Amino acid sequence: MNSIYVGPTSDKPSFSWVAKDVFDIVEEEFNIVYFKAFNEIPTSYDGLVFIIKEMPPLSFFIKNWRSKKIYVPVDFFKSETHLKNTLTTLSLFDRIAVHNDLLKHYLNANKVSNVDHYVKYLVDRKNIQPKYMWIGVVDYIPELLLNLDRYPVLWQFPHVFLTDLAHLKHSLNSVLAKMASTQQQYEVKVSEDKIFIGKFCFQQWTESSQKAALESAEFAVDFKSEHFYHSTKPPTKVQVYLANDVPVFVNDTHYAIDYLGKLNIDCLTMSDFSYPLSPKALRRHSSTVRELWSVEAIAKQYIKVAKLTLTQKRKSLSSYAFTVSSLMFKKLKKLVQSGWNKSQ
Repeated sequence: MNSIYVGPTSDKPSFSWVAKDVFDIVEEEFNIVYFKAFNEIPTSYDGLVFIIKEMPPLSFFIKNWRSKKIYVPVDFFKSETHLKNTLTTLSLFDRIAVHNDLLKHYLNANKVSNVDHYVKYLVDRKNIQPKYMWIGVVDYIPELLLNLDRYPVLWQFPHVFLTDLAHLKHSLNSVLAKMASTQQQYEVKVSEDKIFIGKFCFQQWTESSQKAALESAEFAVDFKSEHFYHSTKPPTKVQVYLANDVPVFVNDTHYAIDYLGKLNIDCLTMSDFSYPLSPKALRRHSSTVRELWSVEAIAKQYIKVAKLTLTQKRKSLSSYAFTVSSLMFKKLKKLVQSGWNKSQ
């Protein structure tokens, strides 16, 4: 059985969601070896390495030139400029597995494969109440507030907004600065377990608080901007809502519209919103998407990507060496320039 190295491992829940849960099933086809640091991979190893999120240092490409490499850039690229500045390094990978089609516009399409997130958080709906929910990281809160300002119809409903409160407390000034263009004035109140921004209450995300919201919220919202970082993220929250039969409404530029359209699943936008919720909004998708996005189905996607990469023709050693050399020169030039600037 062929071995595959997977890492770098992380204690963050996202690593289990994106990698470990999936590769524990891939292990039925390959011997999986997890690594925490890149130097744990033997330099003599000539098999396959799955690299999750973290970009390896240049030394890894120099020492581990024998191995085939697949990069899974989950949430890594913060901007279009960031991605373009990384293109030379990306060319050293044998394949790139993306969770969002829009990234293909910037990459060599012949070396790109699609993989999905599996739906991890599944509940049984019960005690449904006339309230709505939103779950997201702090980066998305300004877009949430902008859309709440745009759609005041939502103000009449109680809400459950779950995020990382510690991060929000540290980022309040940044969040409010991004809201400066609106006419709304947001009074902020901070307590130990809640943060109010205007009339909207944010609480701590935990698996249990999310479970309770998924069980009882009548519907959900998810808003993303057209900025690069938002538009190139996978629609994971929308997937979770659909898998739990929580009707979800998005803004008109949300990536989920295109993503779900290719699966022949209607994605509801705020233009579709009416209350009581329409039969279209209440259409159930869980039986279809739970199978489509099961961890077993996603593991098959990764197995397919692995087998494709193992059989594909490699970049020539001379071309690989030239690319590494150019990156070494670029790095040396930057160090020299930095030292020169400090000496002046």
